[in-house]
Amino acid sequence: MRALHLLFGLLASTAGLVAQPDTLVAPVPPAPLAPPVPPVPPVPPVTTIIEDLEAGQRIVVTKRDTTIIITTDADGRTVTKVIVGDVTSESVVNDGPATLHMGIDGRHGAYVKVEDGDTTRKEPVTITTRRKIIKIFSEDREVPSDSARMAERLKELRTERRNLFTYWSGLDLGLNTLLGPDGSSDLDKDAEFMEIDQGRSRFFAINFMEQKIEFGSSNVGLLTGLGWEFVNYHLKNNVQLQYNADSVHGVTLDSPEFSKNKLRQIGFRLPVMIEFNTKRAPLPTMDELRSKKSFSYDRKRNFHLAVGVIGSWYYENMYKQKYRQEGNDHKDRYVGDYQLMPVRAALSARVGYGGLNLFAEYALTPLFKDGKGPELTPLNVGITLVGFN
Repeated sequence: MRALHLLFGLLASTAGLVAQPDTLVAPVPPAPLAPPVPPVPPVPPVTTIIEDLEAGQRIVVTKRDTTIIITTDADGRTVTKVIVGDVTSESVVNDGPATLHMGIDGRHGAYVKVEDGDTTRKEPVTITTRRKIIKIFSEDREVPSDSARMAERLKELRTERRNLFTYWSGLDLGLNTLLGPDGSSDLDKDAEFMEIDQGRSRFFAINFMEQKIEFGSSNVGLLTGLGWEFVNYHLKNNVQLQYNADSVHGVTLDSPEFSKNKLRQIGFRLPVMIEFNTKRAPLPTMDELRSKKSFSYDRKRNFHLAVGVIGSWYYENMYKQKYRQEGNDHKDRYVGDYQLMPVRAALSARVGYGGLNLFAEYALTPLFKDGKGPELTPLNVGITLVGFN
């Protein structure tokens, strides 16, 4: 019975609390967190390198509380003094290079030691990383003498002068023609099938290499080199070229009418010529080079002339025709011998002023093989469009 009275009393107390809407219970705020402490960055080791040649002290290296002093005494020996705190140790290397080792291990802790080097061989400097081993090799370099440097500079200037006062390298563009036995472009009856349309018969050459031997100065020298040439003979008449083992000839056609009807040769050529230049370009003297005076050459106002022989070797003969028939365009191309001479020798002259260069080449050998075709002599004239010098 007493328990029931206590239960009813507790319920009444709870109802009284719920019935008081104006009563608020404030939550207890949490305690503030302490601010984070920033990490202390590690102190990098301090390394100082000092050179003092007058005192005989070569290198001083300081790392935290360790100081290594490397000097050379009066007898030429290497003296290494290591100071760690209050402890000082010293070692002397009698001869040869020395190797300085620094490190930390479980037995010795931090240590520094010096080992004698091997004077009979040169060990590379080795840098070991996590994934690579880098070795640096060194060797003594002989310092050239003053006369050797001057001789090398003179050689460079001579090469510059030789390359500048030579007029072979470049792009040549010209026109071709064929001359009869009397030297006229009016051909005989048996050679009329090879009459040339001179405006469309073009000569093109890429002279990509040259070499000149001077005869003491830039004024006179022997010129040679290499080139790649394309010789085109555009036929004027509407003929079909045909050849066999005995001869080459042309068959006149009424149809079709050729818009292009040409014979082409491709080959390499080599000149052997004597070249003359009017401009003087003397090499400097040794005293002028020592004065560090600037030297350079130019070919302005230089008149030049080269005469000699050009030899050509043709590795391809091509006959090409273009025409329209029955409403369709046709291009025929034939590669064959056509009884053309595979080699040619030609008298050549090249003349010009400054960067301008004109040329003419008159063949000493006929167009066709002996007895295989009409007697015709090639001739081409033109201009150097682009000089490589």
